[in-house]
Amino acid sequence: MTAPCDNITALTLIQPVRVPQPVPSPIRVLGIDLGTTNSTVAEIIWERDHAQPPLGRCLEIEQPTETGTYTHVLVPSVVAIHHGQTWVGEGAKRLRANVVLRRNKDIFYECKNDIGLRRTYHLAPEGFRSAAEIGAKVLAFLKAAADAAGDLPVARTVVTVPASFQLAQRRDTLRAAALAGLNLQPGDLLDEPVAAFLDYLVTHRDTLLTVLERPCNLVVFDFGGGTCDVAVFSIQLEGDALEITPLAVSRYHRLGGGDIDTVIVHEELTMQLAEQNGIDLKSLDFDQRKRHLEPALLSVAEALKIGLCIEISRLKSFGRYADADKTAIAKVQPGVWSCPCPGYPSLTLRSPRLTAARFEELLRPFLDTDLLYPRETEYHLTCSIFAPLQDALERGRVDRDDVDLCLMVGGSSLIPQVVEAVQGFLRRARLLTFEDRQSAQVAVARGAAYHALVLTLFGRGLVQPVAHDAISLRVASGLLELVPQGAALPFPGPDQFAEHLELVVPQTAITGSVPLRVELVAGREARPVYAAIWNIPAPVNRGEPLRLSVQMDANQCLRLELTLRDQPDAKPFACMVENPLTLVVNPHAIRQRIEEVEESLRAGKVLPQHVPETLRELADDYAELGQVDKAIYYLQQALRLKGRPDASLLNALGICYGQKRDWERQEKAYREAFQAATRWPGPLFNLALSQFQRGQLEAAEATLREALDVEQSPPYLVLRAQILDRHGQSAQAKSLLAEALERFSPVAALDDWALDWLRFAAEMLPDPQRLEAARAEQRRRKRASQTAGGEPGGLLPEIAPTLRRV
Repeated sequence: MTAPCDNITALTLIQPVRVPQPVPSPIRVLGIDLGTTNSTVAEIIWERDHAQPPLGRCLEIEQPTETGTYTHVLVPSVVAIHHGQTWVGEGAKRLRANVVLRRNKDIFYECKNDIGLRRTYHLAPEGFRSAAEIGAKVLAFLKAAADAAGDLPVARTVVTVPASFQLAQRRDTLRAAALAGLNLQPGDLLDEPVAAFLDYLVTHRDTLLTVLERPCNLVVFDFGGGTCDVAVFSIQLEGDALEITPLAVSRYHRLGGGDIDTVIVHEELTMQLAEQNGIDLKSLDFDQRKRHLEPALLSVAEALKIGLCIEISRLKSFGRYADADKTAIAKVQPGVWSCPCPGYPSLTLRSPRLTAARFEELLRPFLDTDLLYPRETEYHLTCSIFAPLQDALERGRVDRDDVDLCLMVGGSSLIPQVVEAVQGFLRRARLLTFEDRQSAQVAVARGAAYHALVLTLFGRGLVQPVAHDAISLRVASGLLELVPQGAALPFPGPDQFAEHLELVVPQTAITGSVPLRVELVAGREARPVYAAIWNIPAPVNRGEPLRLSVQMDANQCLRLELTLRDQPDAKPFACMVENPLTLVVNPHAIRQRIEEVEESLRAGKVLPQHVPETLRELADDYAELGQVDKAIYYLQQALRLKGRPDASLLNALGICYGQKRDWERQEKAYREAFQAATRWPGPLFNLALSQFQRGQLEAAEATLREALDVEQSPPYLVLRAQILDRHGQSAQAKSLLAEALERFSPVAALDDWALDWLRFAAEMLPDPQRLEAARAEQRRRKRASQTAGGEPGGLLPEIAPTLRRV
């Protein structure tokens, strides 16, 4: 739980005299930061006869481009296939704006966001069809450069991952390393915040010594291109050794600087593009904006962001930013940027510009301290940086005013507004920063190299993983703690299981079975982690003893087994829960369903005759998420595949156009829908309702008459009454409402839509009896929906001493 110990000293890291004699010399190790946006490789060469501790250095990597070789320590995590050649790094990144290349077919970037997911790049050639395979291309590129940079063989390589990565994500990272020819050993995946902290320990020893006169709480805030990782440590100087106790890491948040770039593209640059080219932004559909314009403009957005941040930092250093006119502070990217897309082959963006005022406006949701949930459109994701920060502090049981130090790491942590916001939130903390932009971006790789060296020399790391929350089993009398908070991992030890013998069967069964509920929770708030039913076959008696075995490994994979102690041959209950303490925060049920369906479509698992129906389901899900453009895109694709007008699809298209306030296209879609099925006046009713809500009473009345000529539906009569009432014809309206109420079926037989219209009619007339009946039915349905699929059922196990004689 604490490290270093014995002869490992963190502040001096490695002193030759402390290294065991059998260790050979010299030794070369590598640390690799496989990042979402950029990747880096650092090396350390250790020799026994050197008096000074070794320092890690990041390798300058030669990266071929179409215009020559570009050399830098940062290698963009981009892979492209172009002119029969595989490009990695800067050369691939410069091809991102090439309209011929299609994302996840010929060019691949930000693939780390997909690692661990069941997502394939089905259009890509063999060897490029998963995030792990793309990661392998980047790792192989770095490995080849490192091999060419030195004659010494590499003794060990450590690759970093976000601290919050789940087991599937870590497994995919290991697979990527194996595909790249890296032979990673146990312990060779290191959490990124820990790596950054190790680098700071070595490179800023004197700074830390001045603040470690007493125990300190340290936050590592690692805000990179694709993730925002937060780790909380307790650190204390004991003699010449530093005790490091990990307290918590944040759960996985899909949030990074790349999300800021995407927001700049869609909320600023596309507007400039539309204005300069004299087009209506609403005329650009999802495919044009997301799959053509976004790749062409992402590099522009990133350059504007970085350039503006440098200027803001400069002005802040002179105290000239706070009171300045922020509309006058701007970064301009000179030149003409070609942005062709279907239907607009000659679009160009000239000298794109980003002001400080607009940048601060776009940053607002990323710096919100109140609304900490992710907000997503079809074009971009926004989430507050304080979501992972507050999450980690709560899980570590550390108040923000008790944080003494905060280490800022990652390229996005250099954004001046981010620095200011974090400092304002952690009011009493001293911010620790690296001297320059590059040091903040390469700290993780260097820290990984230090970890690789310590593993090679001593066989163990500087910081040991711990359980950041307690894991408990819910029992009839409360909770039974299985893994204590702060327990060193693996728990209870390498290849060991902790046994609990106090549990008993809660019920007797002569026939059938006893449904035992196995429910795991985490933390003080008892967050649900896992729930399942173990049907214990009869005959079994209440009070029959159970044996519970539990283990949590260093990757936070929890294994649990329940058996009947007196029936060793009976089939046991066993489960494995991946990373119960580092759950993904962003996705919810609809988003997960969308990803599964889209993957099925990509993989060709949906029969051709079912594809239009599946696209319709996707459109409905996207519409429920508020991603209207994407819903429209899928509805259009479904219509194209149908090859004929479909009233239901066209009606849904009309609803989506209405949400965009595109009234012309809305009316066109609704009327096409009615023409496709003239016996169904639903689209005409929807059009009349839209016209009524916009105050176009005459048009609404005319359209509604067309619908009523086909069907005298009660809701149609209610809308007609609303139009009459708006015209001041209240007597006629009430007469029509009374007629409508008589036509409605009993409330239990109505669908939710018709029940709403019944309630409207009863409120307008008024009819208190029918109104209460409608409201009661709606309350009943709400309660039913809330309880459906809730508790997993079954009986909780009991603790033996709580049993009573019966």
